[in-house]
Amino acid sequence: MVNWSDAQEIAKDAAVFERLLFALFGVYLWELTLQMGFEWSFITGRRSFRWPLVFYFLCRYCMLFSFIGLIISLTVSTPINCHALFTFNSWAGNMTILCASTSLMLRTIALWNRKKPVIAVLSVLCLAHWGLLYRTMFIVVAEWSTTANTCVVVQTNPKMLNTTFFFTMVFDLIILLFSAAALYGKHTARTDLWKLLFHDGLVYFLISFTMNCIPAVLNILNLNTIMNVIATIPAAMITAIASCRAVVRLMEFSTTEAYVHDMSHVAHASKTSKTVASVIPRLLPKREKSQSTRPEVHVTTEHITMAEFPSPGYGSPCSKSGFSLGSDRDSTSGKDAKTISDKDMV
Repeated sequence: MVNWSDAQEIAKDAAVFERLLFALFGVYLWELTLQMGFEWSFITGRRSFRWPLVFYFLCRYCMLFSFIGLIISLTVSTPINCHALFTFNSWAGNMTILCASTSLMLRTIALWNRKKPVIAVLSVLCLAHWGLLYRTMFIVVAEWSTTANTCVVVQTNPKMLNTTFFFTMVFDLIILLFSAAALYGKHTARTDLWKLLFHDGLVYFLISFTMNCIPAVLNILNLNTIMNVIATIPAAMITAIASCRAVVRLMEFSTTEAYVHDMSHVAHASKTSKTVASVIPRLLPKREKSQSTRPEVHVTTEHITMAEFPSPGYGSPCSKSGFSLGSDRDSTSGKDAKTISDKDMV
């Protein structure tokens, strides 16, 4: 039986946590590099910035700041204010989780066309979520250890952390149920947008639920201080990646469309067009005017009359009678053309 409170076991767990942290940091840097083109499009002006994207950027870079703070806490060799550093790490990590859930909530509100009852319910839950996670930002107590020559976590609140994890899972489940109700009840047409919203919402919930279960179980067991927090970093990172990827996929949905046929005269398609119109304007970037015009086909015709052909040397019924496919003026032009042709032949 492993004695999780033994000093050697805690030191071993700390070494595992340090290696895991550096491995996850490398994975997250690779993820940032892969999505850098999407963020560059806002800097160059190819995409217009909208306020819901604030949560997207906070989610991505708060996770990065959390990694940097944790690496500093593990590699520093001179005495520092460990409590302030770990408080910052807790703030950055919790902000990552909050912004990930809030981004999904805003998309759900857009699916319901910003109906006030839906906004009221989700807003109350969101405020409770923010208040609870802000409270847990200050429950980790760390001190500088002269023997280990590093920062050591000396106190946490496992019950509060458990409440945070389970509330996050319940909140994400409620958001998923609201999204499913909107997609199945109001938007019955199985369009590509419908599939994207449903699949991304389901995948995000499954990832968030699974990753939050692991630290919740470890906090219930309460093995030691290291084991209580060792699974929180992977949970926050994977949740952040899933949430940000869902935002990017939705923003890039409009750029993958080549042509949308106008079927407004059909009753069923009219309902579908309202569905797309109710979601895209709030979530997708505005398209350029040149892209919103309907495709047109320009046809150029050329009319050729008999007067444009030179008369042959021998007579023809058309040349003798001055017959042409034009008007009387064209007929006169035909005679002039014949006269000029005869002079040239002489």
